[in-house]
Amino acid sequence: PTSSIVAIHGLDGHREASFTAPNGVLWLRDLLPEALPTARILTYGYDARTHSENRSSQTLYDLSTDFVGKLSNFRIHTKSDRPLIFIAHSFGGIMLKNALIHAHTTHNKHLPSHKAVEVSSYGIIYLGTPHQGVDLTSWTKSLFRSLSTTIQTGDLITKHLGLHSETLQQQIAQYNAISGRYHTVFCYATYGTASDGSSMDVSSFFHVPAFSAVVQGAINTQALAIHKTHMGLAQFTSRDDNEYDVLMQCLLQMVEKASFAILTNWEKHCVSLGRQNQFFKNPGIVFNIREGLLK
Repeated sequence: PTSSIVAIHGLDGHREASFTAPNGVLWLRDLLPEALPTARILTYGYDARTHSENRSSQTLYDLSTDFVGKLSNFRIHTKSDRPLIFIAHSFGGIMLKNALIHAHTTHNKHLPSHKAVEVSSYGIIYLGTPHQGVDLTSWTKSLFRSLSTTIQTGDLITKHLGLHSETLQQQIAQYNAISGRYHTVFCYATYGTASDGSSMDVSSFFHVPAFSAVVQGAINTQALAIHKTHMGLAQFTSRDDNEYDVLMQCLLQMVEKASFAILTNWEKHCVSLGRQNQFFKNPGIVFNIREGLLK
């Protein structure tokens, strides 16, 4: 089976460093290819810095649509029709959900390449994503502000990631309506933060409880407890790590089922557009999707 696995980091994260364990093992590069030799493994980097002289002015919506646009452009450029499986850590999951909501609102006459991302998406593993927000106590708010170049930046984080924030509640309502399209695993950390305060990654100060890391009402999901800290959820030291084995079992199941599921998605999509003949006869992209999935 062939799939594209896309890993997305969280706040103040990095496309490689966030997934690299203290011993230097970048499991997406050093471990995963052995278990899934036919998979294309990608990491997505974006500017999620909360404390920088050159911080981005992008909003959550900007980050999400930019992600879909860049992913769709990459797939067009590489002529890739592989099923998509996402691994999203912390805030990366908030951005991913927004991206999938955006892709759902597009159609064949408006950003069809973005719609293709939705149709081709099969599985999602959320690693400690604060779907319901986090409890930003007064000391945490002070921490955000001290790490940020201006108070405004800290306030923006508080607005979006505060417990039961309006932004997150609206997102959950929109996402639950489409959640049945995906095979989803919600992972939450059982250990509190182990940060000594030296890290400049705000994720090192987070502890996302199970009730926030799991979306209530979402369809076709399961929840898994991972015996790590919030930052450790995205890092594995070796293939002998028990928690790595838990995650790998989820990925193996998704990759095994993704090809047929996405083939069916595309058939239904073409039928909905009145192009069922194109699905079976057109030598273009839809045919290539089928050919690629059946290799």
